[in-house]
Amino acid sequence: MSAVVWKLVLRILVLVALATSAALLVDYTSANPAFCAPGSGCASVRSSGFGYVGTIPVPLLGLLGFGFLYAMSLSQSSGSERWLRPIATAGGAMAVLLILMQAVIIGHICFYCVIVDGAGIGAAIAAWMHARKLGAGERGQEPLRVVSWILLGAIAITAPLVWPKVRPKPNVPAAIQAFYVPGKINVVEFADFQCPFCRMLHPQLKAITRDYPGQVNFVRMNMPLDRHPEAKDAARAYVCATQQGKGEAMADALFETETLDPTSNRRLAVQMALDAEVYDACIKNPETDATIKKEGQILRESGFQGLPTTYVGSEMIVGAQEEAVFREAFDRAARGEGSSGVPGWAFFGGVAALAAVSIALGRKAAADKGRGQGRSASKKKTAEDTAPDSTPPSSDA
Repeated sequence: MSAVVWKLVLRILVLVALATSAALLVDYTSANPAFCAPGSGCASVRSSGFGYVGTIPVPLLGLLGFGFLYAMSLSQSSGSERWLRPIATAGGAMAVLLILMQAVIIGHICFYCVIVDGAGIGAAIAAWMHARKLGAGERGQEPLRVVSWILLGAIAITAPLVWPKVRPKPNVPAAIQAFYVPGKINVVEFADFQCPFCRMLHPQLKAITRDYPGQVNFVRMNMPLDRHPEAKDAARAYVCATQQGKGEAMADALFETETLDPTSNRRLAVQMALDAEVYDACIKNPETDATIKKEGQILRESGFQGLPTTYVGSEMIVGAQEEAVFREAFDRAARGEGSSGVPGWAFFGGVAALAAVSIALGRKAAADKGRGQGRSASKKKTAEDTAPDSTPPSSDA
């Protein structure tokens, strides 16, 4: 294969890396992942602490790095040709390191990360082969004009970024829809009373709910995490207060207090004028723990990603997001907006068609340019053949 074919291979691999890096960046910066499945290796790598350099997501660094390599491959300068191999080699070495980190240190493999890293290693190999063929003088003819490659790069980056904004919203699991009331703004929150992010979200959700008087059906579900030693005690207190009709009052108190041990929780129950004997019996009743376990299981089976997890109408929001995120979700639910959006087959079919048009136009332009160069060369040769001989005649001595 000629040097230009190896550069073609390099560009295709970089396009794959750009598109996949953009998809990962979406999931790293979004409340609701659009590409990585809940509990997948991608989610594990993201939450491992190795998914960021400081506050910068690793996919953003990959996007910038591969973007630079792509731009270098499109440059026509000799300096760019000279730097293509070392830059691609550095990227390939980093890709090998990242794969080893996933396998050895993190202990989870991110499918999308492996695609990016594999493309980076392949691009490094292609850059070396390209350099070897250039040294042997096997250059070849470019199949596409530069403008076509620029369009393809823009499509590869833009499509994953746009898809989450236009795709249909995922259907709310049936187990959660069972708590919905027709005609209401339905809100189902899974929380842990000791979780700091759940504590941050609580007053925010209450403030938003007050702005929709009589319109909100709010359901609180317990999801105490094992790493929070007092979370289950607090969940028991909430379940037992709910049994006496004061669940939300207890929730307010539990989110505001610093200690959530059984003694402190019982003190809160007495302050709320709960029947102490009924409360104590409820705390000891195995059915209370069974209720808590059942509620947590609903979220686990629906795809647990983190706490708090809040379903607002047709949307799932993970984490203590900005207030604007929840207000917009409440507004959409109030308007009755459901799962409308662009179907995946239509969106990605359109992307493929746009890429095909870019390639077709680039190939036509390249062919026209080649024919133009051929005609110019032919005319030049004809002119040289028909020109009079200007060499002076020899003279006899």
